[in-house]
Amino acid sequence: MLIMDLTREQGGGREGQVQPPKNVWVQYFNIDLDEDPNALPELTLQDRKHPSSDPEQRPVVYHDHNWTVEIGDAGMPRPAILRMVRVAANSYDYWVYRPGDPEFDHLNWVLDNVATPHRTHGRRWVVI
Repeated sequence: MLIMDLTREQGGGREGQVQPPKNVWVQYFNIDLDEDPNALPELTLQDRKHPSSDPEQRPVVYHDHNWTVEIGDAGMPRPAILRMVRVAANSYDYWVYRPGDPEFDHLNWVLDNVATPHRTHGRRWVVI
């Protein structure tokens, strides 16, 4: 499972373009970022807070110096926390939590208190 802060790294109107840190791509998604940027996989994402929604087919996209994936429910407002669970190769269920969601406070505590040896700075994230 991945738990990660959602930030405004892409700026206004593009908040759904999520930029996991490089170590998240490697540690959680098992994506070799040194391979050809044109050969990056497509991910199947299912929004479990809206279970009747259709699965999203989203490519991993390389932009200048980072990699992004569009996540349907990742738009504003902030703060927000993303939780993802792998269900098959390149297929993930996800939930986006915001203040007021019962899970938000617990996940915020996890991000503050669970050690992440591969996290060096920046956005909070943990792979459990």
